[in-house]
Amino acid sequence: MNIKRLAIIGLGSIGRRHLRLISEIRSDIEVIVVRSGHGDSCDEEKLATKTVYSIGDAIKEGIQAAIVSSPATLHLDQSLELAKNGVHLLIEKPLSHTLDRVEKLLNIVNENDVTAMVGYVFRYDLGAIKFKSWLSKKIKGTILHARIECGSYLPDWRPDQDYRRTVSALPELGGGVLLELSHELDYLHWFFGKPTDVQAQIKNSETLDINVEDQADLLITSKQGYPIVVQIDFNRRYLTRKCKVITTEGELIWDAIQKNVTWKAINEKTLSYEYDNERDSIYRTQLEVFIDCIENDKNPIVTVEDGINVMELIDAVRYASISGSKTTL
Repeated sequence: MNIKRLAIIGLGSIGRRHLRLISEIRSDIEVIVVRSGHGDSCDEEKLATKTVYSIGDAIKEGIQAAIVSSPATLHLDQSLELAKNGVHLLIEKPLSHTLDRVEKLLNIVNENDVTAMVGYVFRYDLGAIKFKSWLSKKIKGTILHARIECGSYLPDWRPDQDYRRTVSALPELGGGVLLELSHELDYLHWFFGKPTDVQAQIKNSETLDINVEDQADLLITSKQGYPIVVQIDFNRRYLTRKCKVITTEGELIWDAIQKNVTWKAINEKTLSYEYDNERDSIYRTQLEVFIDCIENDKNPIVTVEDGINVMELIDAVRYASISGSKTTL
């Protein structure tokens, strides 16, 4: 089937990006924007064919696919309504803010033969793809441990807004580092497989005047038995996003900020891969994959099951932090 009409649910920063990119990739697709009626108007909305104010109205317009880019606390209700009506789904990360009813969504997606993807865009990043390839083909020695680190300063994310009123900072909209920085938890599964257990400390540093956790430190056991340390936060002033694997022979490092992947080993020439993703490239690729999956009956790269795996890990992290004990997954 060829997509003729697609809905974008929510027109925050990510919804606006999707609207702009869809108009560039496939100008033949009519885009129906679904808005709550509370947000400000924006220039990108002019690219839409029509604006409506409920998912029901969008379904009446004959949409075949939808991008759910609303706050995380709304994802499940909206995705369930769309999937029940046979609408193909790209659900922005995270899949939801809790595990409640995620299995119900999975069942409906399967029953109605709906293509459903979750928006973990690092699966399309050139550096992440190279790191994954080298992890299985290039490195030597036994893996000793791995480290994932992602930190930035929340007030810098959207400098034109009061960061304390954004989705990232509000618990009722699914804010906090575990949900907002769950890209790291998705690619952890992709790189290393589903972990077996986790110890964690999540906290609010009280330095940002927000009511969600702004840092999390996790100690995870991989299915292969080696430890993976994950450190994510909203409050460091120097942007960091990298993954490192230490083996008995060397180090494999992906630096998403510097845009390089390196393998360094004793008495060997360092392997280095430099790349230059422009900011929209991984989002553009994701949309192209979404359309291709629907129109050519292909399998998604990031499935609902992948989104559930992330939510199960987040649930375990929260329990481990509260209980102060190791939690099995």
